[in-house]
Amino acid sequence: MSVKTALGTARRVLVIDLGGLGDHIHSLPALWLIRQNAPQAELCVVGNSGLYGVLTPWIDRPIVYRKAGLKADLGFIGQLRRLKADVAIVITSSNHAVSFGGLSGAALRIARKADENKRWSWQPWLLDVVAEHPFHEIPMYRQRWNAFRALGLDGERPEFHVAIDPSLRRKAGILEADDGRYLHLSASATDDRRDLPVAQMIALWNGLRARFPERPFAVSGHGTDRGRAKLAAILAGIGYTPEYVFDGSLDVHGFMSLVQGAALHVGPDSGGLHVARVAATPSVSWFRPNHHLKNWFPDDPEQHRAFVAPESRDDGLHGFDLQVFIDAAAALLDRVP
Repeated sequence: MSVKTALGTARRVLVIDLGGLGDHIHSLPALWLIRQNAPQAELCVVGNSGLYGVLTPWIDRPIVYRKAGLKADLGFIGQLRRLKADVAIVITSSNHAVSFGGLSGAALRIARKADENKRWSWQPWLLDVVAEHPFHEIPMYRQRWNAFRALGLDGERPEFHVAIDPSLRRKAGILEADDGRYLHLSASATDDRRDLPVAQMIALWNGLRARFPERPFAVSGHGTDRGRAKLAAILAGIGYTPEYVFDGSLDVHGFMSLVQGAALHVGPDSGGLHVARVAATPSVSWFRPNHHLKNWFPDDPEQHRAFVAPESRDDGLHGFDLQVFIDAAAALLDRVP
């Protein structure tokens, strides 16, 4: 039986998509492709970030996985087996994800092969079909869509289908009059090596305020001790008080609504950048130089201006002329009504 036929006749389809917020966003087109090819099935999706649910009403049963040790994982596998899925599809290729899909008890188990930098030996023994597509050549969302489209599924192009709720901005305190006007500034990524040093962030946020004094600013940080400390250090160093400050207090849905309402997103290679893409919000971002850059680098320079640091150290990215970011922000804002 072909993959397309199996999906078209399945009663329940289980998808394993482990990763962070950016990972989940890059999986959305592949998930929508699966949904299109299994319209009759109950679609159950396992993820980490809490993205799936209200934002994706076409997913019937979102399941949140929290890593908590071997005993908890064995219990989680039991939970998946009780679903009695007809097809299990692993979008991400981590050992955990393949183990969950391969041991799910589904009649047909499919996964994308991991890239050449990761070990791939025992995984095929748990699978019936392995989808393959090169890494490091095009953005991840296109890789994943292409990999499963090549199995014979029907689909014209990668599509992002999310239902972001504007009312969540009101609940967070954003005035309706500021929608489409404010700049959203992200204080940090999850790793110092992907961030600008604090002194440079202070200089950048001051420079943006000087260039755009008429615009409200909404700034946010990660809801971790490190994220809050970095945001606090930047706020202590800048010469103004932003109109809106969020120190990790927003959930995923609220954060996506915040980014959607902005005229521009400015920040590092992190979840906020990928949210900006799916929310159709222009962005300016910076990246650490590495071999998997093309997996996550924006492919729409008309809407998303991204820059690669000349040098990456343990304390952050170095060698940027901050004026480049400010000029890019101005160019994008000139096109906002």
